[in-house]
Amino acid sequence: MKKSNFMIKSLMGIAVLFMVSCNSDDSISCPADLTGALNATETEFSGTWIFTGMMAEEAIDITDDKTDNPNKDVFAQYSACDRDLVYSFNSDRKYSLKQGSLASDCNNKESLAGTWSLTADNALTFVANCASQTTKIVMGEEGDTFSYSSTLTFRDVSGLVKTTKVTFTYTKQEQNETPQ
Repeated sequence: MKKSNFMIKSLMGIAVLFMVSCNSDDSISCPADLTGALNATETEFSGTWIFTGMMAEEAIDITDDKTDNPNKDVFAQYSACDRDLVYSFNSDRKYSLKQGSLASDCNNKESLAGTWSLTADNALTFVANCASQTTKIVMGEEGDTFSYSSTLTFRDVSGLVKTTKVTFTYTKQEQNETPQ
């Protein structure tokens, strides 16, 4: 369950940075939803993207399998439910991020919805839950993957805390392909 909570918090935290701006009357000022027609970069990018990789710069062991087996491939150490993350970027600027919606018997079902934009230099912006965040992504050569990096802190199975840079990868699903 700790891995599920960590995954939800880290990925949702990356997807949406909770920032509150206040004015003199202490009221909350939320960013406006993103609107307007998609540009060429966004049109090509829109669709369904499945979480397919999570590589750390330093090996870490987060599997409680009674074996000391640290690995840089963090994705392989997660359960099917924890790896089950799907972004849907729609042509009306709405997006959703769902966890646990495809794998069987997931207790950690979560979802987030908001609006999105992508610039020609691959700055992906999300607006949701009264917050806005922009993340620089790297598109794969074929345009069917994107990735971004973040520095995260893990607690391994022995209780040691490690901080390392992690790269998250998503793969685009063809329109007629059902997410797995």
